[in-house]
Amino acid sequence: MYYSLGDLLWLFLLALAGWYFWSGMAAKDRVRRIVKAHCTDSGIQLLDDTVMLVRTRLKRDKSGQVRLLRQYEFEFTSTGERRYSGIAVLHGQRVSQIQLSPFHLA
Repeated sequence: MYYSLGDLLWLFLLALAGWYFWSGMAAKDRVRRIVKAHCTDSGIQLLDDTVMLVRTRLKRDKSGQVRLLRQYEFEFTSTGERRYSGIAVLHGQRVSQIQLSPFHLA
């Protein structure tokens, strides 16, 4: 059985889409666990136990290699009355930044 160049291109694109999907799911779970631990250490509560992917782009890391940079948003509460937003940035396999909006202390 022989495959045409078009068939190979479609197979490559399908494999690439599958890799991006599974890699994205693993990255989201990793960021969720790290953000939840950060919230617990900060004395606040991660709401809905979830993070939401906002932006994906390519960016060079400190060693000069091009890696995916994924930005996630999440919501947390400090008193249980109001929701506040936060941002987590995953660069490659490492969370490079967790930023919390200003919030009231209990």
